[in-house]
Amino acid sequence: MKRLILTSIISMVCLPLFAQNDMDAIRYTNKKFGSTAKSVSIAGAVGALGADISSASVNPAALAQYKKGEFSFSLGFVNAKNTSTYLGNTVSDNTFNMNIPNVGLVIANKTAIKKNERGWKNYSLAINMARVADFNKVVNFSGVNNHTSLMDYFAERANGLSKSQVRATNEEFDNNEYTSKATMAWEAYLFDSVGNKQYAANASPIFHAIYQKGVMQQSGGMNEYNFSLAGNYSDVVYLGATLCYTSVNFSETRTHAETNDPLNTAASAFDHFTYSEHLETSGGGFSGRLGIVVKAHDFLRIGAAIQTPQLLNLDDDYDFGLKSRLRNGNEYDLKSKQGQYAYSLLTPAKYTLSATGIIGKKGFISADIENIDYSAMRLRSTDGSNAMEIANDDIRGKYTDAFNYRLGGELVIDEFRIRGGYAHYASPFNESKNGNLKSKYITGGLGIKDKNWALDLGLVHMVGDDIFQPYVLNDNTRQQAVANNTFIGNSIQITFTSRF
Repeated sequence: MKRLILTSIISMVCLPLFAQNDMDAIRYTNKKFGSTAKSVSIAGAVGALGADISSASVNPAALAQYKKGEFSFSLGFVNAKNTSTYLGNTVSDNTFNMNIPNVGLVIANKTAIKKNERGWKNYSLAINMARVADFNKVVNFSGVNNHTSLMDYFAERANGLSKSQVRATNEEFDNNEYTSKATMAWEAYLFDSVGNKQYAANASPIFHAIYQKGVMQQSGGMNEYNFSLAGNYSDVVYLGATLCYTSVNFSETRTHAETNDPLNTAASAFDHFTYSEHLETSGGGFSGRLGIVVKAHDFLRIGAAIQTPQLLNLDDDYDFGLKSRLRNGNEYDLKSKQGQYAYSLLTPAKYTLSATGIIGKKGFISADIENIDYSAMRLRSTDGSNAMEIANDDIRGKYTDAFNYRLGGELVIDEFRIRGGYAHYASPFNESKNGNLKSKYITGGLGIKDKNWALDLGLVHMVGDDIFQPYVLNDNTRQQAVANNTFIGNSIQITFTSRF
């Protein structure tokens, strides 16, 4: 057996497991619209609309338009389908989940200012929870790869290290707990030495039709907890501020299996292997919003808001495992140590301009445009090291500022409301290949409003493009393994509102 006790320096070289990258940063930065059924049915275009608790997540100044107190509660149901094309083969999969996208309380207070006097007419204090990101999705892919293997990824991680640095320690053998993916793959005979500190996958260059199948499952979401204060000056200028705490709850499980070309019958060749990893991320951080809405005319309101950068403090808990079988019948079942890592993410500021046209008592048309510079995202190690500077360099080079658009409207027929909307979220990348992370939303809904209560229904149809890479090779001359994904999501949201 290959047993050597490594020095602490060597152990540090082999330790990195779940390296945070730019996709971790964009996951927690790329928030979408949500909260009440009314807001989702008009595609989240609430920046200048007012009198909806969802404004706390866009422009808190709009909350100053409340004349009465309000309590609202929402239920949401989401069904999402992903179609993944990998190496010419297409596979579809579905997820379904239920959530609570909104709970909110608004307290409105009038002042002693008379109707025709100038001054502060009323104040609104609002506390609410809003779900601003849903991570539930599944990517299922399979195909025959004639170019690369996950074994190539493991071999690249070992390049530059001596055999003694790659091999497992006595402690790892005894406890079957490994700290390095490369070490685990070496002990499972998935790659071998081909020169001085050089390694290659345990695959024949002649027989290389390797069947690959993988599944990535994600769950969780992000919730905002907003404390907002807004004031109405002379029914013309509305000002507002929000202190926001955002919580993060994310879970991801990946499995990647490979079966060797049946023509490769060498006894030392691998027959099949399955690699798996699991990640749990939790944490949160504070940010603030400032907004203004101006009543330019009886039928026109315009608004502007800024959301400050947000520092999210995050904790990862992770593990991984590997099972392999060789053609000669030898089998290996290896597991990692339970790992933990703490880091922070600085998200960029967000700027929003809004306008709402009021069509008398017949309804309204509302629009938002927001700008986010995704290249300003930064990952930081809490231990003060520069371990994440490679990821930050990727962010500087790959990302750019993007403009997102939201448009919605409402038609009033007595106590009934008919709503619709459209939203477009641009790709955050400099060069958007396959529309990566671009998404479009078509929304609609119905509502019934009484003097003291309201019941609203919102419907959202989302189409988005994404890519998933089960492994990324440093050798850019080789064809990368890429699954092109199309997400189609349909959600239903119901909100009950009581006014007092």
